[in-house]
Amino acid sequence: MNDDPLLKLISPLAGVVLAVVLSVMVSATIAGRIGDDYETRAWIYTIAVLWVLIGAVVMFMLAHRGETRTLSVGRVLLWTASIWLWPVFALRTWQRRSRRSDPPRD
Repeated sequence: MNDDPLLKLISPLAGVVLAVVLSVMVSATIAGRIGDDYETRAWIYTIAVLWVLIGAVVMFMLAHRGETRTLSVGRVLLWTASIWLWPVFALRTWQRRSRRSDPPRD
């Protein structure tokens, strides 16, 4: 049972799920304060939630293998910040991979 590979995903998956729940609440708060009318608030909320969901998938795919610590409030807050800033991490990863795949120039 201890060698089950899915057990290694519990901590990062729980962190992402809790971070998404927290981020959805933050999205609702932001949308409620920005828009003048209901339609504007709804669009802001929709875009923010889509941003968070895409970020959650991207960050989970980038970080799940390296996530070895147990779940804590600090880890959930780190996951939350990472979800909102996912393009930064995706670009850094893409740049590293492109540097490794480019042959050296002479």
